[in-house]
Amino acid sequence: MKIAYRIITPILAVGSVLLGFFLKLFYFAIGTADESLSSIIQIAGALGVKTNYEFSAYELITLLLGMEPAKEGSKSFAELAAPVMPHIIAFVVFFILTLLMFLAVGAVAAATEKRNVVMGMCGGGLVLCFICIIIAKLAFDKLLGGELSLSDLMGVFSENVGMQLLAAVVTITSATLSSGFYAVFGMYILVILWTVLTNMLIKTPIQVQKKHRRKKPMKKLSAIFNR
Repeated sequence: MKIAYRIITPILAVGSVLLGFFLKLFYFAIGTADESLSSIIQIAGALGVKTNYEFSAYELITLLLGMEPAKEGSKSFAELAAPVMPHIIAFVVFFILTLLMFLAVGAVAAATEKRNVVMGMCGGGLVLCFICIIIAKLAFDKLLGGELSLSDLMGVFSENVGMQLLAAVVTITSATLSSGFYAVFGMYILVILWTVLTNMLIKTPIQVQKKHRRKKPMKKLSAIFNR
C-alpha cells in the first residue's frame, strides 16, 4: 500500500496541475434585464454571436502578457481591465501558488512516507483556494457593477461589428469560477481522503481469514474389525 501511495499521489498531483492550467477557469455570460432587448440577444445568439465566454489560466496569462487588441486603435486588455487588474494579478499569483503546492505535495508523497505532512500541505492548498475564491468574488462584483466598458472590451477579442453593437446594449450578467478551479479544489480533497484511507489500511491491513476445519481422527483398523 505504501508503494501504491507513493506512485498514485504524484500522478494525482501532476494531473491536478494540468487540469487547473488548461481547463476553463472563469465563466462569463452577457445579457440584459430589459425584456424588450432579450429577443435581440436571442437572435444574436442564433446568428452565432457569442454570449458566453470562458477562459483558462493559460489564456488569462496570455492576456496579461500583452495581448494586442483585435481592432486597430482600441485599448489593450490591460488598459481596459485596469479597475480589476489588481484582483486579476492577485488571483493569478495565489492560483499559481496553489498549483505549486500541489507539485510539492506530489514530490513529498513520492520521496518520503510523511503522509501527515502531505495532508497538512493539502490543507494549505485548500486555504489558498479559499483566498482565490475571495479575490475572484471581489473582481466579479466590480464586473457586475459595470466598472468595465463591455463594448471596448469586445474589441480585444473580436472585430465582429455585430458583437460590437450587441455589447452596447448588454452587460455582464454572470461571472463565476469554472471547472478548472473546482477541479483543483476537488483534487485537494480527494488526496486528503486518499491519504486518510491509506493510513487506515497501513495501520490495520485487510487480512483474509482462513477457516481451519478440524479433521476427524482416523479410527484404528482393529476397532473396525472388532465390531
